[in-house]
Amino acid sequence: MQSTASRPQIMLAHFVSVLLAVPALAMMTLSIVGVVSAPLGIGIALLYVAVPATRLLATGQRALAREILHEPVTQEYHPTDGLGVLDRIQHWAKDPARWRDVLWELATSTIGFTLSVLTIALFAYPLWSIVWFGLWKGLPDIFDTPYGDSMQVTSTAGAIAVSASGAVVGALLWWLTAKPIARWRFGLDRFLLGASRSAVLARRVEEVTTSRAQGADAAASELRRVERDLHDGAQARLVALGMNLGLAAELIENDPEAARQLLLEARDNSGVALQDIRSVVRGIHPPVLADRGLADAIRAVAVDLPIDFELDLHPPHLPPPLESAVYFGTAECLANIGKHSGASAGWVNIRASDDRVRVEVGDNGVGRADPNGSGLQGVAGRLAVFDGTMEVSSPAGGPTIVTMEVPCGQ
Repeated sequence: MQSTASRPQIMLAHFVSVLLAVPALAMMTLSIVGVVSAPLGIGIALLYVAVPATRLLATGQRALAREILHEPVTQEYHPTDGLGVLDRIQHWAKDPARWRDVLWELATSTIGFTLSVLTIALFAYPLWSIVWFGLWKGLPDIFDTPYGDSMQVTSTAGAIAVSASGAVVGALLWWLTAKPIARWRFGLDRFLLGASRSAVLARRVEEVTTSRAQGADAAASELRRVERDLHDGAQARLVALGMNLGLAAELIENDPEAARQLLLEARDNSGVALQDIRSVVRGIHPPVLADRGLADAIRAVAVDLPIDFELDLHPPHLPPPLESAVYFGTAECLANIGKHSGASAGWVNIRASDDRVRVEVGDNGVGRADPNGSGLQGVAGRLAVFDGTMEVSSPAGGPTIVTMEVPCGQ
């Protein structure tokens, strides 16, 4: 992957890496001595200094690698809060991330240090060529052999030629090699300080397992909602419709007027039952979503609320199931704003970038929205089916901002 960091950023990162290499080597040495001398007791004290310091240094190098490579470089350590001295040492010894940090200390103080110094030297060489010319002018007898005894400079023209050629060649070499060397150097940091492949796969399996469970819960909840809506609405009216038709059949010969009234009532019940069924269908997949798309469907929801909304909707083309999940998640957030926020204004932004669609729903209400409430948990469950995430920021006094992201596979 090509680095997109600028060359000034790369140079700054190399300078910082060189500075970090010195304490990294010291902490590696301290860790080794601490492990060897742990049975004597003094090693435990050394480890209590070296291990946290190593993590601090590694965290700084991760930040540098992340800035240069423009890729996430993360690591998860085994938690040790609340543990005693010996238990904490044992947890450190069993944590693969801690050993990878020690291996990084070895690499950054050798290979990494060499690559960083090489880049710095290539950067400094053109400057040295110019400085050398000044030194030659002042002390020509001392600085007359810039490339050894095979090239002795005796004239100003020769000194200018040597200085200029050195500056040009050095600058060209630095310009051509700065980014490739940065990718190698900080790619090594990413490999050692990032999560191992097995850890990434284990975390992915855990995420998939969780999303499947959330998806199953969301599907079951949706089925219960549909069953409840049909039972309480359309089914009751259809039962009443059947009873009215039965009574009308019995009365049609002896009391035609009463039978007529029952038939009229049955007609009304059939219309209401049809409306109930349509309402259930809209809850499964609203016709406006299928007919007019995600942006217009969200506008239709926002228009019905007594709040001024600022809408900036630019959704990409999404598969119907994903589009439905985004719609219902947004609609649930808008409904919460209308019911609980006390807001006078809100906003909805939908953008797509880096193969993900990002939805932000916010309001200027009282805040304190509960992300563990049934409504927002249902939204999280819908999104989890598609590997989506939801974050809620709702401090007291507002604003409340719900951010949803799902892969869109563009």
